[in-house]
Amino acid sequence: GTQTFEKPLLLLPKDFKPKTISTKLGETEFNVVFEEFIQGAKEEFLEGKETFIDLAVAMGAGREDYLVDKGKFIQMGEITLSTKNDPQHPIRIFKKENTWMIESDVHLQLMEMASQKMGNQHVGESHALQLRTLYQWDGGAFLVKEIYENAKLTYIPEEDPNLAKSLLDVVKYKVLDDSGELITEAYVKMVSFNPGWTTFSHKGENYAVTFGPKPITLPFGLYLNAFELERYPGSQSPASYASEVMVMDNSEEFPYRIFMNNVLDHKGFRFYQSSYDTDEKGTILSVNQDRPGTYITYLGYLLLTLGMFLTLFAKGSRFRILNTKLGNMKKATVSVFIFLGISAPINAQEASFINKAVVPQEQAEAYGKLIVQDLDGRMKPLNTLANEITRKLTGKTLMILPIEEIEIKLSPEQFLLAVQMDPATFSNLPLIKIDKSKSLEVFQKLGLEPSDKISFRDFLDDKGNYLIQDLVEKANQLKPSERNEGHKELLKTDERFNIFYGLLTGDFLRLFPNKLDENNTWFTGQQYMQGFDEEDAIFVKNITPLYLSALSKGIEEENWEEAQETLSYIALYQEKIGEEVYPSSNEIQAELLYNKLNLGTRLFGIFWLLGALMLFLGIWMLFNIGGIWKKIWSVGKVLTWLGFLAFTFHLSLRWYIAKHPPWSDGFEMLVFVAWGVLLFGLLFSKKSKFTLPLGLLFSGTLLFVGFLDWLNPEITNLMPVLNSYWLKIHVAIIVSSYAPLALAAIIALLSLILTIFKPNNPGKQWWKSIRELQMVNEMSITIGLFLLTVGTFLGGVWANESWGRYWAWDPKETWALISVIVYAFVLHLRLIPKFKDGLVFNLASLWAFSSIIMTSFGVNYYLSGLHSYAAGDPVPVPMWVYWVVLILLTISAWAAIKHRKLKETEMKQLVV
Repeated sequence: GTQTFEKPLLLLPKDFKPKTISTKLGETEFNVVFEEFIQGAKEEFLEGKETFIDLAVAMGAGREDYLVDKGKFIQMGEITLSTKNDPQHPIRIFKKENTWMIESDVHLQLMEMASQKMGNQHVGESHALQLRTLYQWDGGAFLVKEIYENAKLTYIPEEDPNLAKSLLDVVKYKVLDDSGELITEAYVKMVSFNPGWTTFSHKGENYAVTFGPKPITLPFGLYLNAFELERYPGSQSPASYASEVMVMDNSEEFPYRIFMNNVLDHKGFRFYQSSYDTDEKGTILSVNQDRPGTYITYLGYLLLTLGMFLTLFAKGSRFRILNTKLGNMKKATVSVFIFLGISAPINAQEASFINKAVVPQEQAEAYGKLIVQDLDGRMKPLNTLANEITRKLTGKTLMILPIEEIEIKLSPEQFLLAVQMDPATFSNLPLIKIDKSKSLEVFQKLGLEPSDKISFRDFLDDKGNYLIQDLVEKANQLKPSERNEGHKELLKTDERFNIFYGLLTGDFLRLFPNKLDENNTWFTGQQYMQGFDEEDAIFVKNITPLYLSALSKGIEEENWEEAQETLSYIALYQEKIGEEVYPSSNEIQAELLYNKLNLGTRLFGIFWLLGALMLFLGIWMLFNIGGIWKKIWSVGKVLTWLGFLAFTFHLSLRWYIAKHPPWSDGFEMLVFVAWGVLLFGLLFSKKSKFTLPLGLLFSGTLLFVGFLDWLNPEITNLMPVLNSYWLKIHVAIIVSSYAPLALAAIIALLSLILTIFKPNNPGKQWWKSIRELQMVNEMSITIGLFLLTVGTFLGGVWANESWGRYWAWDPKETWALISVIVYAFVLHLRLIPKFKDGLVFNLASLWAFSSIIMTSFGVNYYLSGLHSYAAGDPVPVPMWVYWVVLILLTISAWAAIKHRKLKETEMKQLVV
């Protein structure tokens, strides 16, 4: 009978060393030597004495490529194909004199691929082999792509890193007999399943050897009922995908839907949605089986978290000692709130030349109070959707129209109505934002010169075909970790195109509930045939054209009664027919208030001004401790608390409106960190007066950055995103850790500046302030490090719950770990005698924050996106970054020089 031998073997490409496996089958001994491991290998044929037949075999829905040595055979289902004239194999390819022949014991149908010419080869016949001709039998088909004679096959590493990513790794091994004589050697490609087998004969017996993953049979069956791939409106871009499977386990059968963050658990196995076949008929699931290990790991995480938390309060802990010292050291700003105004929207007269499509702001605001159901099913005022669409398309809260070298500003609702009233004009206006530095191939494809904005019509040819469809498809087929900055910008551009398309077609304007729909789905005016009763269908079909017509009439006659009356009909219909999901009056007013206040963009100017004044006041109070200054300081502190309460109200309002914590995306993350920095500044304000102005300044800076046009709040599920409970907790804690670590870096910077400008004879108050800053700095790092570590733990939990693995060593994960190690080192510097110095600690805590910057932003822009799309251009580093680094280096060096000149008694003052 057949004998087999298996042995687990782990081969790693880094520092690879040859390995040998010995075995005995029957009376014959073999040694399998693994000689090479080549990453990103490409084939190369050199001059030699061998012959290779390049075959493609199709079995069922799959296809396999084989490179077969002359004289060997491959298995094709139930039959074999030999590359020599061996009668025991049904299909034989061999060379007779100078001609390659094919002989078959099964009937073959032939189809020449180039000409589609058909033919037959009957049983027992021998014919000249035809290259690139499909040979078919009842069980499958094959074709010979090429025959390499007088050649030697080798594999070499691909030098181009972009091409290397698309190539498989290759392992070279050879089989020796017990005397060390070579029997055969081969290369095997590291595929995820079905690795290639090398067949050979030895002492009259046939053998096959391979290296690769071993297939494991599950104790139950899994049947794919359907694979569902959703695409965006007006585009072939994938939006999401899911697998409808049937679990078959003896007498138990049940259906299940697997998609991202919705895993199938059965008998200890977990199935995760991983990818899908390119023909969109099959799905790829990853499998995990480690429930006991998961529970043990989670318990370890819990105990570590609990230990770090108790350290903050345990008697004798470093944190408790610092807190006590600060308490013993403590004994006992005028600002004006200036709300930043926004540009006034244009009125109808200013835009009369745009086909009279712009209505007055008062009418637009009334339109914005209608309720709309977004693609996620959330009910919200149309005002919110208009703001989100405008920001998505342009990165700004106002729509700026470039008309005849004049910039005209429209409010979001005005823009929404204008596009509906005159779609042709607005389709040809350059309104869609695009990053020209990262989209060179897009402009080349569109035949345009690079610019910051392009029109919707520029994306289409004369027949209405989407010109960058192939580029988008290629980017979507890449794993997220494989996409560079060019790919990401391409997908964002595709998203903006789809948004504008949805605006033109009305796909976003789901304004009309259907009382016959069990799921409370709302529909657009174009969907009046979607199950409405006859009377409602007539209303839904006609009311929007009537309203737009009334608006046009209002612009011409300056009479808005008809438009207002028509709008009231829509509002009444929404409230009565959609009463089950219609938001409460409080929810509507809260969201309108949130949009109107726009506190996020208004507060950063206030925080900057107040922070600068209080920082100046804090430095002044180092030398002047008068009663008037303390009173001014108290006023500034009260104003800071008022600003913090306004900020908290802003976040709470967003939480109430969105019905989820405000840290679900990059925009919310930055705003939440700004809130956290200000909170920690206030909490530590009793320990040191400088934490308050520093918290204000840094919070204002983060707010400013958060509301720049490169961070846009999501409006719908236009891009596939992870929506995981664990992800939200992980992000919340990680982001919360950035606040105290950022505060520590700012405190360190101030300490270095104070060291540089130290008075000749500083008083006790000056030294006291320096020690206070250092202690607050260390306490901030302690809290930040604990939060960062716990957040990293929870990142592993999220990854395991989403994908079935804790750690993949991708750049984001790796730099999170680096940040933890860096701050752990900073916190323990005091235990090294030579580093127990205030200057060393301040320098370390300042520059340690660069690891956080790298983790949050640098990884995204420079590790996962080294080149722009298909152009090989490096992502440029902004010039101001170099200036900031230069300034910080100068301050660090200057502080070090000043520190060396301190007296011995003064040095002791800096040790905590």
